[in-house]
Amino acid sequence: MKLPMHHRRLLASFLGILALSGIAAADSAPQSSLVTLATGSIATVVMPDDSQTLQGLVVLIHGWSGSRDEVGNLFKRQAALLAKQGIASLRMGIRGESERAASGYRLTSTFLTRVADAKAGVDWLQAQHPNLPLGLLGFSYGGATALELISQSPTRYDSVVLWSTTVNPNDIFANTGRASALRQAISTGEGEFEDWTTLTITREHILGMIGFDPLRGLSAYQGALLSLHGAEDYLPLYGPTIIERTGGERAEYHVLKGADHIFNVFDEGKTYGDRVLELSLEWLVSTLNPQ
Repeated sequence: MKLPMHHRRLLASFLGILALSGIAAADSAPQSSLVTLATGSIATVVMPDDSQTLQGLVVLIHGWSGSRDEVGNLFKRQAALLAKQGIASLRMGIRGESERAASGYRLTSTFLTRVADAKAGVDWLQAQHPNLPLGLLGFSYGGATALELISQSPTRYDSVVLWSTTVNPNDIFANTGRASALRQAISTGEGEFEDWTTLTITREHILGMIGFDPLRGLSAYQGALLSLHGAEDYLPLYGPTIIERTGGERAEYHVLKGADHIFNVFDEGKTYGDRVLELSLEWLVSTLNPQ
């Protein structure tokens, strides 16, 4: 059975200890810390251990009503894998979405506040480590957020990975199970429904998604772009449109047959999530190489 990449690296480090004297231990764990950004949002920063040369930077932007670690800890796992390859990461917490209260989550963010938070994360990470290749990884609504950042500053980024992305923020409400709460929020100011937890949608949140075109500046982007979708996603599969619109020559679109919007991360025996992590790691390592 093939070992996961991080297991192979740990095994190689251990064998190196046996072969070389004067080395006390194998690779240390990635260095993780919390930072408060200029907008007030909280982010998790993961750095490679001190023995590695920093190769690049990635900002991870979670999906609608998500969290910094993302569903099934996919972002947390991706950050650890990136650190093992010398890539620092910052994974966002979006204000008005990722803060859990006793009764669940109250959604007050707008698309513009999302973009402002994500840009603050980019600014912070790049200020700490200037002159390094910079990438984005966006999941679902986080993908639309990443595309908006690119449209605003297409020459700033070297690589982007999109998971289950939408290009229209309003697609989030295409799920028919949310229709009643949506109508209630428009009419009274707030609507509530049960998903993976209790979610309260506000009118400002809904109206703040209207009228945006995150793809408008993508033709000026010359960096690398990878789009990953599950074939059973409830959102439209926008990969071909995104690939057609991007200005860079290195662009790929992969569909995982049988996978849903969250890559079946809670389905025992399904490995779509692992495959997404592997594809994303390979892509970011190869496209954020300063050489």
